[in-house]
Amino acid sequence: MSESSEDIKVLISSLQQILFKRIEKQERTNRNLVNQVYTQLESLFWLEKKLSLKNQLPPLRGWATSPDVLLKLHSHIIETKPKCIVEFGSGASTLVIADALRQNGSGKLYSFDDSDEFGSKTQSNLNKEELNSFVNLTIAPLVPWSGSHLTTESDTPYWYDATVLDNLDSVDLVWVDGPPGKTCKFSRFPAVPAVINKLHSSSQVWMDDTIREEETQICGAWSELTKMSLEFFSLEKGVGVLSYRDEHNVLDNKPNVALSEPNDSIVSKLNFS
Repeated sequence: MSESSEDIKVLISSLQQILFKRIEKQERTNRNLVNQVYTQLESLFWLEKKLSLKNQLPPLRGWATSPDVLLKLHSHIIETKPKCIVEFGSGASTLVIADALRQNGSGKLYSFDDSDEFGSKTQSNLNKEELNSFVNLTIAPLVPWSGSHLTTESDTPYWYDATVLDNLDSVDLVWVDGPPGKTCKFSRFPAVPAVINKLHSSSQVWMDDTIREEETQICGAWSELTKMSLEFFSLEKGVGVLSYRDEHNVLDNKPNVALSEPNDSIVSKLNFS
């Protein structure tokens, strides 16, 4: 056999190996996608069984909180029965939280949204579900934030005009899913400084979207600021939970305590809306 023929055989063999590796990688990706879709459908199924809503939830793809997080959030509220919840960024989570409070028969949600459009949609959904007595929804424009902040940008950071918080004595649970990241770098950081004087030994702070590095850094800064313990959970988009006492943490997923451990969710990158 000539030297050129041998070289061709080697080249073909090399190309075959590359092709087989790519096929194997694609098969793994497909399996992961199927598993993640199944997990979200399963969570949505159980969430709908737990909810007492008459109408369907808003779409839970794109920017919305994922079904697995909403299921955990609803279950946590049912079990711990918080009296005062503060939410930054309204939407499907507002309905889920309010539904859990109604099932408990007590409690109040103070929700803030900077968008007239999304805030009005949320209020409309609350009206349809007759959940108004459990929610104080404030459409709060973003105003300059004068407190401590993580951003090093020269521009002034902005935060909700949340003067309603001044009337609260104690906050049991804080759910953080806003404002949008385009507001400024580390846009969600002021959430804890805004309520820190109202937290107590049983309070918890939940941060959505901790598959993003910016959100994990904010959670770390909050933990240092409050001396609360911090755990990350591998839900679709990730969630960080800060608490003073672990026995109040009813999430049953194994926590990822390393800030650098990624959660490469495929489903979270898809938009089915």
